[in-house]
Amino acid sequence: VRTLTIQETELLLQEIASLEGEKEALLQKNRELLQDVKNFETAAASSSEAHALLKEELDRSRLLLGMVDTKGPGIVMTLRPTDASLNPQTFNYLTDLELIYLVNELKFAGAEAISINDKRISIQTGIQSSSNNSYILVNDEKVSPRDEVIIRAIGDPEKLKGAMAFQGVLSYYALEFYDIRFYAEDHVLIPKYSKAYRTDSM
Repeated sequence: VRTLTIQETELLLQEIASLEGEKEALLQKNRELLQDVKNFETAAASSSEAHALLKEELDRSRLLLGMVDTKGPGIVMTLRPTDASLNPQTFNYLTDLELIYLVNELKFAGAEAISINDKRISIQTGIQSSSNNSYILVNDEKVSPRDEVIIRAIGDPEKLKGAMAFQGVLSYYALEFYDIRFYAEDHVLIPKYSKAYRTDSM
């Protein structure tokens, strides 16, 4: 094995020192680039576009949860019981079954917000008939199936009307014993959900 001369050794040490200097410079540059990326991410997160997207998502969540009054184009539907004496043997009043059915039909047609007698339908809404069907509970508030029931829905009026006008939709169980009418409105107002939200598991 050849022994390095003093001059060769000094040159090798200088080269090693130079490489170590370059390595440190590259590491520092890498740290700076990583900081730049972090700064860009922070700036993007606080940009007006990010704020707009976040607000849009928040507004949509509030709409779905029914946390705010909502106004927009949609339809208004009235359900009035016909004369029970005309069909005393077969006449039936509305139950929770028919109301849930109508809510689902409207949702399938793209309704963004729905109310029954001004009671906002939300993800926590319960619809249940009393044992003798003298009333129907909507958000723990009574709705009488013997009186006029008004359903409001916000969404594309033509789609909502089309869904309700589809053959057979309004013949579902007790619905056939009601005089049902619906019409489009440019400014349907649906109040916010009036109950406290529960976050505990059932």
